[in-house]
Amino acid sequence: MKKNILIVTAHPSSRGFTHRIAEAYKTASEKAGHTVELMDLYKTDLKQDFLRFEDPHEMKNGSPARDAIQAKITLANELVFVHPMWWVSPPAIMKNFLDNNLSSGFAFKYENGRPKGLLKGKTARVYITCDGPMWLYWMIAKPFWTIWNFGVLGFCGVKVKGITVLDQKFKRTDAEKEAFLEKVRIHAGR
Repeated sequence: MKKNILIVTAHPSSRGFTHRIAEAYKTASEKAGHTVELMDLYKTDLKQDFLRFEDPHEMKNGSPARDAIQAKITLANELVFVHPMWWVSPPAIMKNFLDNNLSSGFAFKYENGRPKGLLKGKTARVYITCDGPMWLYWMIAKPFWTIWNFGVLGFCGVKVKGITVLDQKFKRTDAEKEAFLEKVRIHAGR
């Protein structure tokens, strides 16, 4: 089945390894016959200010950037998020992307006081790079996995197919980094 895939990446440096991950996913997905759009949050024309409002009802007012991004999310069967882990979270620009675009009434709503995900039928993958060791990731950052899987994507009805971490990136050899990229290509080709 042909998929529409939206890849969202967030690394301020064009030399960040996250860009290589995103490109590997894009290339392998296109080779498998899928349609792919790669959105680098630091380079997109769809810039968004940090979310702020006085009244939550103001969130119902769209903006040209939010409307365009939500249209891309609606079109996508699969969402892919690629980012470094800083302070046990994604960069602020990624968090702002989520805050602005996965809004109430678009990505979720409440029925009888219970949340209902509105993005059902979509799948997602998350790729994270970090310089800390995996044991540290699982000890202090396991909540991060919970946040992506249940708090963000799961809350919106998206099925998470995987959260893959490249730990100790700064210590990795070129061969180890290439092996990680090959794993990304395998995921993308499915």
